[in-house]
Amino acid sequence: MIENITVKDIATYDNSGIQVSDLKKVNFIYGANGCGKTTISNFLFNNSDEKFSNCSLSWQSDIPLNTLVYNKEFRERNFGKGKLSGVFTLGEATAEQVKAITDKTEELKVIKADGIKKRETQTSQIQKKESLENDFKERIWTTVYKKYEPTFKEAFTGTLQKESFKNKLLQEFGANTSTLETLANLKEKAKTIFGEVPETITPINTIDFEQIIEIENNEIWKKIIVGKADVDIAKLIQKLNTNDWVNQGRDYLQEDESCPFCQEKTITLDFKNQLEFFFDETYLSDIKSIKELKQEYNSLTQNLINELNSLEINQKDFKNSKLNNDRYSAFLKTLISQNTTNTEF
Repeated sequence: MIENITVKDIATYDNSGIQVSDLKKVNFIYGANGCGKTTISNFLFNNSDEKFSNCSLSWQSDIPLNTLVYNKEFRERNFGKGKLSGVFTLGEATAEQVKAITDKTEELKVIKADGIKKRETQTSQIQKKESLENDFKERIWTTVYKKYEPTFKEAFTGTLQKESFKNKLLQEFGANTSTLETLANLKEKAKTIFGEVPETITPINTIDFEQIIEIENNEIWKKIIVGKADVDIAKLIQKLNTNDWVNQGRDYLQEDESCPFCQEKTITLDFKNQLEFFFDETYLSDIKSIKELKQEYNSLTQNLINELNSLEINQKDFKNSKLNNDRYSAFLKTLISQNTTNTEF
């Protein structure tokens, strides 16, 4: 049955309208002509008409009944606009028809009762479902979101509310077919994806020591380089260990017999010949080789030191360096010092 009626903004009803509530199975509405009785009956007959858009009607248990309305419009629809005095029964119902009506009425009562019971069950299930969803939402917010927020906060972007987080979790559960990862793997991936932006690391150049080692292992360093021993002045030069000094002095000898130091006529042709013979081609070749190897060695070691210095600078600027910079710097200083000492010959 109807529980309440609201009629406004139609015919004689203004925007305040009226509300008829607390209705019974049988209700009697009366009033003067033009007060709005027919408007109410028309609304009950066709409440979906657009002109009744501001009116409303509610049924008990939300189960609408088939509505039959007899009024002026009913007569005009069914009997035209001619004169019709009163309402007459057009024939008499048979006993079978009365029984059929009674049976249908009882059947309708059963259907209505069943409908009410099912509606109540549905309402109960809806409430139970809402309760379970709320419990689930609160539980996952605490045991999943809050627990793992420090690690996966960036991955939770877009689901920072309980409801959206719950919906996202349910959606992933139903649609995501990817292979499940372990928590440890997920944490490692989170560090990579959501951690600090990776820095470009300058590759460390390959340092080639082979040529330096080859020079250090050259057989010439094991060789004693002296002039010929069978020259008269050889014993004196070797005793005084003045090979280099005497050899350099040869460049200062003049064409005449004058000594470049005392300017006396002491430099004879025989003495010049002895010097030339003492410092023969083998001696000069060995000295030349040593000088060339020394020059090459100094160049290679300096390039090596430059590489190591550059590595030290780059690693100091790289905050995630795995290099122990203090220890490296100490070793590098020692290496440079030793190299300077060892190449002074």
